[in-house]
Amino acid sequence: MNRFATIKIRETGESKRVKIGSDIKPEIQKSVIDKWQSLIDTVARLINVPAGLIMRLNKDVIEVFLSSKTNGNPYEKGEEAQLIYGLYCETVIGTQQKLLIPDATKSDAWKQNNPDIDLNMISYLGFPVNWPDGEIFGTVCLLDNKENKYHPDVEDLLRQAKQHLENDLEILFLNNALKQKNLQLQQSNNTKSKFLSLISHDIRGSVSTINEFIKMIVNDFDSYDRAQLKFILNSLGHHASASYETLENLLSWSKSDILQIEPALKSIDIVEVFEKVLFYFDQPIQMKKLRITKSYHSQKVFVNADENMITVIVRNIISNAIKYNNEKGEIKIKVAPVGDKYELVIEDTGIGMSQNAIDKLFKYNDKYENGTSGESSAGIGLILIKEFLDKMDAQISVKSEVGQGSTFKIEIQGDQ
Repeated sequence: MNRFATIKIRETGESKRVKIGSDIKPEIQKSVIDKWQSLIDTVARLINVPAGLIMRLNKDVIEVFLSSKTNGNPYEKGEEAQLIYGLYCETVIGTQQKLLIPDATKSDAWKQNNPDIDLNMISYLGFPVNWPDGEIFGTVCLLDNKENKYHPDVEDLLRQAKQHLENDLEILFLNNALKQKNLQLQQSNNTKSKFLSLISHDIRGSVSTINEFIKMIVNDFDSYDRAQLKFILNSLGHHASASYETLENLLSWSKSDILQIEPALKSIDIVEVFEKVLFYFDQPIQMKKLRITKSYHSQKVFVNADENMITVIVRNIISNAIKYNNEKGEIKIKVAPVGDKYELVIEDTGIGMSQNAIDKLFKYNDKYENGTSGESSAGIGLILIKEFLDKMDAQISVKSEVGQGSTFKIEIQGDQ
């Protein structure tokens, strides 16, 4: 989150809003602080002035970030002054230029209402110090208790000190950016692994179904008539086509950073999605003799969703409803309006889950259970399902009891 401070440029009376270090800026490390302390101590002693300061601008105050350990220095590290006086450093920050004041007591602009004069710091030389992206850090400055016009060599020395400070800020900034990139890369790799597990799970299930039906046909070939064989072969062709489509999606998605996939939201007929998924699982449903009960709000119900994402979501929840259901069990599907949203409900009469299992449902778990008829499971839970729903600003909830089946509810924005 960006932060701003309002400073006053005393000589012009102008108030200026400036951008200061945002919340994502790195903290100044102790090794850097120690280096800066040594730098400001050395400069103040070489110039023979009471005070050398590194100031940091905050939202409502300016802070003495570091103060030279020199005789006669009235400033303490950590001291703060409110941004109401138009201090020397405020003008430096506002103008982004060097400020040199030989004797503030002789200046109409600086002699009144000046807290530094109260501390007998009447001369000032300062430069702005900024982060590499232009956000304000503060200033580096020298103050004296007597008139001081500061020789050009002194100006060059303090300018070099400013450059050292800004070089260190740049290193901190770049190191922090590198850490963020590494973190994003790690998250991307983790997401890709989960995504590939989900896709391979889909393909494995489809290929497994094809394999089982081929074995069934071979073993009982003579018992089938032409109509039965045609139906089964059509179903196998459908599963093969679905697997091919899944592979095509995988190849398409693999071309981009999976973590950065954004939903292509459009009006989707969710009833059509359910019907296609149920047709996809027609053979497993028949094999388990499951009863499908459907309650749609109307023949067409449109929601605002990404077609690929919502299909993956529905397919995997129904896959689990089949996999963990009992033979001759039931799957109930309901689509009903809830305000300007729709509630998608998938309920099964299967083996159910404990609360502990529900708590782990959206987390990766390499210890998985097979289905009630030995169907394989990838052990990836519903991790990407949850991520896809989050991207579409949809919510999911689960209710289940061991031996009493499970109910998945999705609330998603309608598209009227």
